Amino acid sequence: MKRALECEPIEVRTRRTIPVIGDSKVFVGRDLLSSIASELTPANGIRASKFVIVSDANVWPLYGKTILAGFAALPNMTIHDVASSAAKAEANSQAFSFADACGNCGDQPIGSNDDGQLVLTYQIPSGEGSKCRAVKDEIEDFMLAHRCNRDTCMIALGGGVVGDLVGFVAATFMRGVPFVQVPTSSTGMIDSSVGGKTAINVPAGKNLIGAFHQPIAVYADMDCLATLGRRELVEGIAEAIKMGVIRMPSLFELLERHPERVMALDPELIEQVIYDSIRGKAEVVALDEKEGGLRSTLNWGHTIGHAVEALKSPEMMHGECVSVGCVAEAEVAMRLGRPDQQLDASKIARITACFASYGLPVHVPRGLPIEMLMKKMALDKKNRGTTIRCTVVTDIGISLEQPQPCPKDLMEAVMAESMAEGLKHPEWVPHKGNHGVAAAGGQMAK
Repeated sequence: MKRALECEPIEVRTRRTIPVIGDSKVFVGRDLLSSIASELTPANGIRASKFVIVSDANVWPLYGKTILAGFAALPNMTIHDVASSAAKAEANSQAFSFADACGNCGDQPIGSNDDGQLVLTYQIPSGEGSKCRAVKDEIEDFMLAHRCNRDTCMIALGGGVVGDLVGFVAATFMRGVPFVQVPTSSTGMIDSSVGGKTAINVPAGKNLIGAFHQPIAVYADMDCLATLGRRELVEGIAEAIKMGVIRMPSLFELLERHPERVMALDPELIEQVIYDSIRGKAEVVALDEKEGGLRSTLNWGHTIGHAVEALKSPEMMHGECVSVGCVAEAEVAMRLGRPDQQLDASKIARITACFASYGLPVHVPRGLPIEMLMKKMALDKKNRGTTIRCTVVTDIGISLEQPQPCPKDLMEAVMAESMAEGLKHPEWVPHKGNHGVAAAGGQMAK
């Protein structure tokens, strides 16, 4: 059983550093974007002749100029911003494609001087649908057409979709090139950018094709949170609540006490939430990089949550589905019949109330076929053979280090009861967001 971690008391400062694995680090603070280019140097282990910045249609207009300005200020740097031509391809392609099937580039390849460096930009459509094989191919073809090789460094500027996709491209391009995560969403900062998990979605399920590939650096800039709607902010807070429940009771208590202040982006509180959520994950990743056991605890709520997401996207976002999964899997843990390691009903009530206080859903959505949810759960990565396994929480801040087998009839019963309980309440309505929720591509195949 894992020991609980306590939050570190912090004050709002310019920047803090969290080590992850090897030379991989996370920087947490404010006004970080403008300094990224000047830090990607040989002195910091980055020996690159080309930088490829991949972003999406929502994020690039907000932060692209800031990132490029940092590169433009460096000597012997050529900027080739092809994002402006991306819109021409959008109407005729699933993504902004610059190379056809034969590798012929529609945008004229450009090289840098022998002593210089080159920055290339590339945009994809926003939304989970871009995290697929086709868009991965298009990014790779674009890089090959521009003669990128092993001394290329990729930069993922965006939320979890961009980070997962770019990380997977970096893991496989020329058998692996370095990459940097610049998460601009709360979910990206708290969860997906940290730890080196990269993946794409396929028709069978979410994140089933991927690789472990650690970013050399992650820049979590708190200033980016100001551009999020409440819905996008709260989606990531679901992952912070999860971290508090499985590992950091003081983080959970902070979130439990101050939902409105956190959602209002109180500078001190939001930075503490982000910092401690990342610190908790970084410690787990350092102990179990390849998810041999302990790291699976980070997937609490995701067994049921991913199944719900598979059937409810695009109506529900990832963090919203995780909230449903956490509450349901807390109930599963209580019923597993281990009196010495059993979550009691009062703790489940607190967990449920905490998620609900952020406007997150806490019941399995009405009308979902139980048999389809079970079918989706059968492909969960924690499973062994045909046995469904879940992270088991035994107290707030404590969970078992290994996922435990969960009887299918118990999972079915808990989900059916959750759905029935939800029918007694008004149907859940999400907060207003700043962007429409895009469908999650192949993973949504029924």
